[in-house]
Amino acid sequence: MLSGKRFQSSIYRALSTTATLWKTQAGKHKTTRFRTKPLTYEMAQKPEQIGVRKSWLTWHTSNLEEIGIRSGPTAAADEIIRRLVRGIWPNLFASELVIKRRGNVIYLVGIVERRITSAKMYWLIGFTEELLSCLFKQPVKMELQTIADKEEIIMKYI
Repeated sequence: MLSGKRFQSSIYRALSTTATLWKTQAGKHKTTRFRTKPLTYEMAQKPEQIGVRKSWLTWHTSNLEEIGIRSGPTAAADEIIRRLVRGIWPNLFASELVIKRRGNVIYLVGIVERRITSAKMYWLIGFTEELLSCLFKQPVKMELQTIADKEEIIMKYI
């Protein structure tokens, strides 16, 4: 049987870690040794500048007083939208999918690579809008921009 004094000292040693020993910081990307990690414009912004330079990502009406009570179902619906779009548009999105809610309309905004024909892209846009509109029983619109290659949206390497 352990004595009380030895047992207490081992617990103290085991639980002596503090937050200052952890080398993590929220909102910042860790630099790599040979600067091989690509960053887009949104990723390169500092955490304190999110409300200033990245405010276009948050222009939606789901934070209003009457609508904000549905934050749980809204988060679940956003995850369903992201998974469906990721499945319908396989490896075509070069940026993150931004979901904006304005009134009753859901806007899906993103940057897409030009690896498919324009006819197929128009068909995918219509199919995605129609499928999500029927699923959520409200209008869904897609606003996409196209780029030739993912290298076009890389701002810098860290």
